Amino acid sequence: MRCFLFFLLWLSFSKCLQAQVPVHEEPRHKPVFQNHNVRLLNVLLPRGDTTQYHLHNTPSLFLFFTSTTTGSQLQGSAPSTGRSTAGTILFENLAPPHVRIHRVWNIDSTTFHVMDIELLGRDSGFTTTPLAGSQLQLAVDTPWVRAYKVTLESNKPFVLNKAVGNLFLVALKAGAVRLQGKRKQWKEGDFVYVAAGKQLLLQNDLQQPVQFALVELP
Repeated sequence: MRCFLFFLLWLSFSKCLQAQVPVHEEPRHKPVFQNHNVRLLNVLLPRGDTTQYHLHNTPSLFLFFTSTTTGSQLQGSAPSTGRSTAGTILFENLAPPHVRIHRVWNIDSTTFHVMDIELLGRDSGFTTTPLAGSQLQLAVDTPWVRAYKVTLESNKPFVLNKAVGNLFLVALKAGAVRLQGKRKQWKEGDFVYVAAGKQLLLQNDLQQPVQFALVELP
């Protein structure tokens, strides 16, 4: 009898998961890059808008570009509110059994903007030590991913002569920054992929600092 009840609970939970929209298929979560290791979702939620209930079931890194008050609700739970902070870098292991099914709505006056980076590879871990540098701050260090906050000071170059692993550079703030010597006007959420073994060279042409997230994969 106990085994039968457990089977019914498992079956109910399984059907519940299957009925949800995977996060990368939720209309406000736009896939902008994917390979066998990672999927980048750009999330824009206008004021007053609400996502569908959607399923997170992979380890994920979140990059917040706006300071926005939002509401959220786990399926079957009471709603709650919170406020994001622009520039925050957050990791959550949302692989089973830590999956999350929820919806989010924007109760602020401006658009909510975040990037959800789904980590699709195995947690094989890093064979190298974290990157170091005067403009680098290690924000996340896990077997799945490392993430750094890069603060580019005015007219001070940032150089990685040879990337050890695969990297993603994501703009946390808008600004004019030279990439590999070429001037580029970045918007929040703009990104570039840097393959292992390639050089990364940045130069800030503005008078104020510009911030990036540097995401390192094993």
